[in-house]
Amino acid sequence: MMDFLLFDKYTTYIWVSYLLTFAMVAFLFISAKVNRTRVITQLRIKYIRGRNDND
Repeated sequence: MMDFLLFDKYTTYIWVSYLLTFAMVAFLFISAKVNRTRVITQLRIKYIRGRNDND
């Protein structure tokens, strides 16, 4: 197994690339989830205020 992981000098670059790709995808996923939650909360507040203004 270690022979596969340490195949040549470029293996380090490949694994770092995989790690950076995973980190970027995870960051974008978490960022989108937080942004979605924030927008839904803001819209909920906006429509509650709008409904109260029409009363």
